[in-house]
Amino acid sequence: MTRLISLATSCCHRRRPSMWYRRVAFSGYNDSVQCVFRAFTSTPSYNQENEHVSPPQSSLEITPAGKGAPPPAVDLGPIEVASKSMGQVIFLGSPASGGVIFASLALGDPKLAAFAALGAITANTTSRIIGLDGETWNDGLWGYNGALVGCAASVFGPAYFPYAVISTLIGAAAAPLVSASLKGALSQPQWTWSFNIVALTSLLRTRPLLPNTNDDDVATPTTVFEDVQKLLETYGTSVNSLTAGVEPVLLSPLTGISQIFVVNSSLTGAGILAATAMYSPMLALHAVGGCATGSAVGYLLGADVTAISDGLWGYNSCLASMAVGVFFVNSPQTMVLSATNAAASAALFGAMGPIFGAYGVPCLTLPFCIVATASYLLEGHIPGLKLAKNPHSPEKNK
Repeated sequence: MTRLISLATSCCHRRRPSMWYRRVAFSGYNDSVQCVFRAFTSTPSYNQENEHVSPPQSSLEITPAGKGAPPPAVDLGPIEVASKSMGQVIFLGSPASGGVIFASLALGDPKLAAFAALGAITANTTSRIIGLDGETWNDGLWGYNGALVGCAASVFGPAYFPYAVISTLIGAAAAPLVSASLKGALSQPQWTWSFNIVALTSLLRTRPLLPNTNDDDVATPTTVFEDVQKLLETYGTSVNSLTAGVEPVLLSPLTGISQIFVVNSSLTGAGILAATAMYSPMLALHAVGGCATGSAVGYLLGADVTAISDGLWGYNSCLASMAVGVFFVNSPQTMVLSATNAAASAALFGAMGPIFGAYGVPCLTLPFCIVATASYLLEGHIPGLKLAKNPHSPEKNK
């Protein structure tokens, strides 16, 4: 019996090398208290000797997100990230807004919506496979250029459906690689440079918009694609009838918003505007104001009324105004810059359109990228114009 008591006493004083901890949070009504308990104890002398040793990370640890504690670094799912990517096309870091945008695209052009989703998922998946930054993945920033590549492939890409799908997969996979390369080269936001680089590289080679291109000459092996095409045309006619009787020029600001995603539909534009208002009402005002300013500039420059009604003079201006609202602290100078950006983007669109049109391709969002880059560099040169420390929206920028 004496030996058993001695053996038990020696075991109680044995040093245990484990330094794992279990963190438990007790939450009250107004505060959160974090208490730390040792999962495995050791002698006081051992603890004093190893105070500098940090505990290893363990699956046993539970770290609460109390006041002042950083949120847990948990990767979002691919669907939620894809929704964020749809929103990030117009600076909306919200999966809910991205979902509304996708539904709006499906309302105006179901085929294009499917290609946009395919492009976003492909770009995000590529970034995951090659091991690009996880925080950027969670923000949906690896996929928004891919979504735009899908939109461009749906409208300007090959008429034969399988080829358009392949074009989307290749272009969307290349978009995050270009973005990763530009990340180290640019000291400012990337805007949609990657989309323009990838899409224009393809379009300038294939020249799908030349007058002698005849989509009816493209043969399909079965009638499946023909039936789908007829169904989409019927659907488009039904949707367009909802706005029949309204002067197209009056709807040009909404149509211009939809043209950001290469959709010609005022209803889609209204849905995208609603998604923007969900995220930031003031940013929605920047979007409408910028698009209307671009349309007005097109009218003053003598542009074709049909092009103005189709929103072609407004989409770059819309993006340029929204960029100011997102990246600058709200002030009177910011509002002036927003309107100036919109007008400059429309004027640049008018200058670049004929140049790219000679090669049978659109200038996409190049006017927006150029004007947004120039305006971003104005900080410090104009009193009252200040970049936001954490860009979000006019309501939250400080």
